[in-house]
Amino acid sequence: MSKIQDALRRLRDQGSDASRSSGQDTARAFSRRVPDTVIPIASKKKVEITGEKFAIDESALIRRGLLVPVEHALPVADEFRRIKRPLIDNALRNTQSDDCMNLVVVAGAVPGVGKTFCSMNLAASISLEREVSVMLIDADVAKPHISTACGLADRPGLIDVLVDDSLTLEDVIVRTDMNDVQILPAGQKHSQSTELLASDRMQELMHEVSNRYRDRLIIMDSPPLLITSEAQVVARQAGQVALVVECGKTSNQQIQDALDVLDRDKAINVIFNKSIHGPGGGYYGVHYGDYGSYGFNTETEPDRP
Repeated sequence: MSKIQDALRRLRDQGSDASRSSGQDTARAFSRRVPDTVIPIASKKKVEITGEKFAIDESALIRRGLLVPVEHALPVADEFRRIKRPLIDNALRNTQSDDCMNLVVVAGAVPGVGKTFCSMNLAASISLEREVSVMLIDADVAKPHISTACGLADRPGLIDVLVDDSLTLEDVIVRTDMNDVQILPAGQKHSQSTELLASDRMQELMHEVSNRYRDRLIIMDSPPLLITSEAQVVARQAGQVALVVECGKTSNQQIQDALDVLDRDKAINVIFNKSIHGPGGGYYGVHYGDYGSYGFNTETEPDRP
């Protein structure tokens, strides 16, 4: 049995128990790696940041459900340590190549699975690394939750750079005081956002981001894969994809349909989110099982559920 089949079977088996979940976002990655010592996501490292430092209201992010409350930080930090490790390893292993492996698209099949929560906390976790920095791109230009929650909705961003050739990345990247997480906001609303994201300019921009910042992981928060065409376009620009699946809600067919629109030659990772976390509910700790970081090809297509 392939790893993806096994993961899908596990997801189906857990669906009947999903009602015990509190509904809060919890991340479940499946990995064979042993986690490092747990470090709270909220802990800070000393980093020299040049240019403007934008103050992020972390309490506002917590209220919006995009960051974890302090009392739950330790177990969630452990979860995201496991999630980030294969992504970082893939990126650092390909520092001399031109395959954009340091670009990671985080997407869900449908809305509401917690992909923005995973994007934000994954970026926060990567920011704790000593050798790797992180940039968070709000590529969900139709519903820019990251830009709005961080107070950057009125700032120029991705769409503005795509529209205006005179703008550069340095003009729109926001350096924050949140552990040196740098954010590229979504930018202005545009009626042709799909075409802009599919344009040669977008491809050139992502190539520039990937190659200029080889010591940086670029996390792209994407629209839902099965709802908008933008997500499929954005996913083509990245070397890695993290597909967020909500346990007990995302159906096997939706997972399969999402996989069908992705390039199977890419490294595809699956994050099981909002999974079962103890009899009392109300906290973010979860458990691990076997994991797949799947480099798909047409010869290993999983059976449809």
